[in-house]
Amino acid sequence: MLRSLLPASADFLALGAVWASGLVLLLWGRLLTLGRGLPEIQIVAGWGGLAIVLTLWGVLLPQPMWWPMAAIAGLAVATLLVPSLAPGREEWLALGRLTALALPLWALLLTAQPSGPDTFLNVLPNAAYLYDHSMFPADARSPAHSYLPGAPYNLQIWAYLAGAALPELPGAAMAHINVLLFLLMGLLLARVVRPLMGDPTDPAEPSAPGWGAIAIGLLLAVPLNPGFVPRIHFSEYTDAAIAVLLAMAAWLAAFGLRALAEGRRPSATLRSLALVLAALVNVKQEGAAIVAALVPAIAALSLCDRNVRFWRGMLAFAPAFLPAVGLYLLWRWFVVTHFAVGELKLLPPEEWHWHLLPQILAGIGRAMLETGLFYGVLALSFLPLGAAFGRRGFDLTARLSALSLGVFIAYNAFLIFVYVAHFSSEQSIAVHSYFRYSQHLSLLMMLVLAACAVERFKLQLRGRWVGLGSAAAAILWLALPVCFAERLRFDLAEPQPLLRALVRDAAGFVGPSDKLAAVLPGDGGAVSPVLEGLLRYAAPRRPGVELTVVDGLDGTTLASLAQKGVSKVLISCTTEEVGEVPRRRAVLLEREGEGWRAVAIWRYPESAGRRWSGLPTAKPFCR
Repeated sequence: MLRSLLPASADFLALGAVWASGLVLLLWGRLLTLGRGLPEIQIVAGWGGLAIVLTLWGVLLPQPMWWPMAAIAGLAVATLLVPSLAPGREEWLALGRLTALALPLWALLLTAQPSGPDTFLNVLPNAAYLYDHSMFPADARSPAHSYLPGAPYNLQIWAYLAGAALPELPGAAMAHINVLLFLLMGLLLARVVRPLMGDPTDPAEPSAPGWGAIAIGLLLAVPLNPGFVPRIHFSEYTDAAIAVLLAMAAWLAAFGLRALAEGRRPSATLRSLALVLAALVNVKQEGAAIVAALVPAIAALSLCDRNVRFWRGMLAFAPAFLPAVGLYLLWRWFVVTHFAVGELKLLPPEEWHWHLLPQILAGIGRAMLETGLFYGVLALSFLPLGAAFGRRGFDLTARLSALSLGVFIAYNAFLIFVYVAHFSSEQSIAVHSYFRYSQHLSLLMMLVLAACAVERFKLQLRGRWVGLGSAAAAILWLALPVCFAERLRFDLAEPQPLLRALVRDAAGFVGPSDKLAAVLPGDGGAVSPVLEGLLRYAAPRRPGVELTVVDGLDGTTLASLAQKGVSKVLISCTTEEVGEVPRRRAVLLEREGEGWRAVAIWRYPESAGRRWSGLPTAKPFCR
């Protein structure tokens, strides 16, 4: 494992590019919010503003998207010359402390590689298309090699900002962005727990939390969060972005409602909320459902809080949702008019599984019981709402709790509908990925519990305990990358490193436009998209290769491939002798006249002591 942690120059470039893009988004977000708000939210607001501009440009104009992106970067840097817009000492201090505490985690994840089938099915191919073509894909344009080329692109847009100036596609950029988002969420949680460290500063104030508060916030966001799963949240998957954006949107909504209850106009808060919602709505297809789920939650809070009142709350919040609605509708128009398929679609109404509804509900119940810790903690986050009704008043904790409950109910209604109207019967009964979808509420849940612990229970360290608590929290956080290195570096679980090494070595023998076949004995469809993604998007890239995948090898396989014009065949495991190649080897064959010759042969290392997980089957690798 130690060898896999040694970085190359490309790793430093990729991480540095993500950090630089975060700085650009911070400055762009400060410009859009007129310098009002917290730096962690301004970064996300800048992301939302970038998504609005680049989506408008990419949908409506055929010119490269790097033109508006360059203009945004220039405007962002120019804000440093405007004292009222440039970040102040407290903002830099907060981000500096966050960065310093995160350095061991970044050191561990610096060499992380793309991982997981969904990454290679659509997330990475879509990001690569932006990098290669500076525009969105469409059926009439260059092949996207993506399972869902019409999926939302907001995470890929940030990755495009990060990687546009790099000489190679930064495959790990989106994973690094997700890590950065979790760190920003840790900083937001730190503002909530500041009173625990003897600092009663209002969490909406941009002054920098102390080292101990930031360490506690990071612990709450990552290891103490029962919904945190490294292979999902620290990978290229879009679930991390959904969780962070939902928590920040709820945070802004709660403070907007507080301002209305106090008779103030929350213009700056709602301006930030509009940009956060714009980032959220087009991260993933279900992002729109989460944005929609916030509407009844805010409406119910406005109705129940006599200091806000229903219509006053609705009229105040409606403009904040308009950019997200407009962006969603624009993207829907683009997908409908430019793709025959392009995205996940509902089944025809006559095929909906309404008869399976009792089994779907039972499956959700089973899923909750199987992961009882997470759902138990989630249920605890709903309790502060009941106390608010008992006091006939709402504070920050109660508002966050109400938003969490409202989103949970509305989002689950959406998920039940999706199980009825989209998934296959087998997937619906098994409530496919229900826990993964539920994890989208995990950071909002932690926000509620942190606020409850501080506001309701008045937890506070005093005297020397403040220093001891700060030191303990910092030590625990800094020890995390060391103690859980194997879990956090899930991309090093076999057979992923074997596959990466095999593809990297084989790519040296494959031309840019060769017709290549990959024979993967025993593969059930999980290895093939990863192999294709590595071939097309990992250095040395072969994006133009025509690839044919075969899941078995028999006496007719090579002859059949030759008839299709295939010139090279990569066999991941010889289940029988192929010419002079013995069994249980990986081999690259090249067509020579009427036959085939081996140009490279690989022998797999012994598996003793190696961690096998990640991909569902090891059969294609002679295991």
